[in-house]
Amino acid sequence: MRMVRESKITLERPDMRAHVLKAALLAIEEVGFTQLRVKDIADRAGMSTSHVLYYFGSRDRILVSTLLMSEADLDERRGAELARLDARAALDRLVELYLPQGPQDVRWRLWAQVIARPPDDEETLLRLDGFFRSWAAELAAIVRRLSDLGAEAAEDFAVRHCRLMDGLSGDVLLGIPGHDALWAKETVLASMRRELA
Repeated sequence: MRMVRESKITLERPDMRAHVLKAALLAIEEVGFTQLRVKDIADRAGMSTSHVLYYFGSRDRILVSTLLMSEADLDERRGAELARLDARAALDRLVELYLPQGPQDVRWRLWAQVIARPPDDEETLLRLDGFFRSWAAELAAIVRRLSDLGAEAAEDFAVRHCRLMDGLSGDVLLGIPGHDALWAKETVLASMRRELA
C-alpha cells in the first residue's frame, strides 16, 4: 500500500474551481511536474478528468490558474506578516518569501512552467505582472522606511532587486552546487545593504 505524506493543503468543495486548484497543488506536491497528468488532479479532487477539463480546458490552464491562486494567497499573507515587523526584519522576511526554498519549491516551479508555456491572453499576463508589481511596491515601501530614498529611487531599487532575486532563483531551482536558498538570500541582502549604507 502506497504511503501518502501529510500535506498542508486541505480540500474544500463549495467553490469547484478553487477545489480543483487546491487538488492541483496537492498533486504537484505528490507527483511533481514531470509526471503530472490531469487525471492526477481529478483523482485528488474526487472528480472525473472530463469534469476538471470542463472548468479549465487544459493542463496548462490549470497550472496558470494554480499559480494565480497561489500568488494571490501569498500576496495577502505577505502583507499581513510584514506589517507586524520592523523595517529591517521586514526586509529579511520579504527576501525569504520571494526566493525559492529549494529546487523543488512548488511556487517557483509553477512560475517556471508558466514562463516556459506563457498564457496567450492579456488579462492573465496583466495579473501576473500585477504580482511582480506588488512585490516591488512592498519592497520599495520597506526601503523608504530604512533610508532617505525618495519614491522614484526606492521604486528603481525595488525593481532592480526583484529582478536580481529572479535571476538568483534560477540557480536555486537548477540545484547548482553552492547556490542554495541561503546563498541567494545572503547575496541579495548584501547587494541591498551596500546600496542602503
